[in-house]
Amino acid sequence: MAFLFESLPSIRRPRAIARRYLPVGLSFAIGAALSVAAAAFVWTWEHNTKQALVARRTDNLAVALQRHIDEYIQATEALGNFYDAADEINLQDFQEFSQPFLERYPGIFTMAWAQFVLRSERAAYEQAIEAEGFFSNFSIIESNEGGEFVTAPERSQYFPITYGTPFEPYRTTLGFDLSSDPKFFSAVEKGRDTGKIAATPGFDLLVKATKGLALHRPVYRPGLPKDSLETRRQSFLGSAYTVYQLPIMVWEAIEELNLKYLDFYLIDASAPVDNSFLLFYDSDSQEFIEDEELAKQTESKLSEFCREESNCSRKLLVADRQWLLLIRPQPRFVGKRWETEATLAIGLLLSSMVAIYLGLSIRRTLDLEAAMEQLQKTQLQLLQVEKMSSLGELVAGVAHEINNPTSFIYGNIDHTSEYIKNLLELIELYREQYPEPSEEIEEFAEEIELEFIEQDLPKTLASMKSGAERIKNIVLSLRTFSHMDESDLKTVEIHQGIDSTLMILQSRLNPTAGHEEIAVVKEYGDLPPVECYAGQLNQVFLNIIANGIDAIKQRLSEQPEIEKETDREQSGILAPEIRIRTEAIPGKNPEDAGRVAIIIADNGVGIKKENLDRVFNPFFTTKPVGSGTGLGLSISYKIIAEKHGGNLECVSEPGKGTEFIIEIPVKQTV
Repeated sequence: MAFLFESLPSIRRPRAIARRYLPVGLSFAIGAALSVAAAAFVWTWEHNTKQALVARRTDNLAVALQRHIDEYIQATEALGNFYDAADEINLQDFQEFSQPFLERYPGIFTMAWAQFVLRSERAAYEQAIEAEGFFSNFSIIESNEGGEFVTAPERSQYFPITYGTPFEPYRTTLGFDLSSDPKFFSAVEKGRDTGKIAATPGFDLLVKATKGLALHRPVYRPGLPKDSLETRRQSFLGSAYTVYQLPIMVWEAIEELNLKYLDFYLIDASAPVDNSFLLFYDSDSQEFIEDEELAKQTESKLSEFCREESNCSRKLLVADRQWLLLIRPQPRFVGKRWETEATLAIGLLLSSMVAIYLGLSIRRTLDLEAAMEQLQKTQLQLLQVEKMSSLGELVAGVAHEINNPTSFIYGNIDHTSEYIKNLLELIELYREQYPEPSEEIEEFAEEIELEFIEQDLPKTLASMKSGAERIKNIVLSLRTFSHMDESDLKTVEIHQGIDSTLMILQSRLNPTAGHEEIAVVKEYGDLPPVECYAGQLNQVFLNIIANGIDAIKQRLSEQPEIEKETDREQSGILAPEIRIRTEAIPGKNPEDAGRVAIIIADNGVGIKKENLDRVFNPFFTTKPVGSGTGLGLSISYKIIAEKHGGNLECVSEPGKGTEFIIEIPVKQTV
């Protein structure tokens, strides 16, 4: 772009380059920012589309699993209904009834009947099963620590597996006492006590070496009441139950679904955390991983679509237990974001073209724009000064107008109090002289509640006097703040000016629904009277304290609500506070009257290091658009430095508040 500058004299070239590149660079920056914004919009659209697809796939998977689980549960319910309807069932009847279910539902590992047997009935039960001719030396058994089946010891009750289908090769488990295994026994007891199907946690099937689940459906003696826990336990016969192979059952539900690049977990939310893992589906191999550690190694990093748990998780009801379905999209599910990259590339290309064109077109207009900008700045600064001057006149006028009626009210309250006191004493004297008043007087006294008036009237006058005094103090603060009745350069008490400014800002310090009260801590030193432009100096106090209030409110809106002071101390969050400290700085020689320092500190959000050097620049502000012009601190600096020959310094650190240090001479030199 050097050809843009060849027509300029060499002596002006550095200045011309700087002035020309700034708008060109700005236009390119804006174009690049718009390109990035457009790319971000496209990225968001792509992201939302993929996120909606993940949510839809999750819903489809959850619906399919829940429907399939409910269908399998019906097999358990049917087996229980079979026992409810039959008077007596033998092994052959059981096998004939359950065989169609095994053929229809491949995920059923076995269907069985566990009969409730008391210790006194054990011998008769074992003889009866042996008499059916399918067993020899039948007895109730359990598993020892080595995994071998041994004869069960004496117990008060047993829940032996009486019948099971398929009969071969699982006949060795018939007679196994479910009460010897906590995971089975707890489900049997829960089903018995609730009258509903109860599920076990997931467990490993020894025969198939895969993950299984058992559903127990209680069966009761017909004709007996089952409306209470006691009656259900008395009429309990046993448990009809089915054992499912989880991988097969789940695969049947998902084989028709599109789960490309979508892995998922099945978690038993009703089980302890260390025993809650059920299955992990790897979409690449389309296989189930039943080892939790291996599943964690296989799983990809948590997808951006699953930052919110609700988008990638669903709850499933399995009888009385709750499972959690967790979707884990693979990175390949997102794929390449071609639309986003194309949008960014086209945007940057167009931005470059616009920047070149703008560099050619604005070469003759930059001087005029700079002049207009300077004129606007000057106008805005003059407007701000005029607004503060008008504000001072308005405050002084309002204070004067309020002062007259307030003085009238305040001056007459003492007389009114004395008159009312005399009237009340007169009433009391009448009571003493005429203890028996007429009926009409008594009725009127009761009607107007004379006794209450005698008690409340002095209190009312006292409240009115307190309110009038409050108004007088406010008027005094307004007059002190405006200093319209004094010459420009006047010897004043600095503390009075600070107090009047705080009175003006009191409404912003009070607690509201949005924030708690902002405390003001005064650490006033012993200051001599200071020669200054009091109205303008009060304007500086107003700007700095108002900025401190804004910074504190911003911190309060960003931090979590602290309900207790102990919680605040433990979390390290300070109570909102503005601290004002003054001190006298002695002069270096007897002729030097010295200086005074006013330090105003807040514990708001603070100012970033890169912004500290610009806080006194005109139009620079960190506040949101519409919340500030950026002129307050600039004008304050001019008032302190130029009008008073002092110094205004800002010290701040993000998260630790801001401190303004004002120093002005005690005497102004002409």
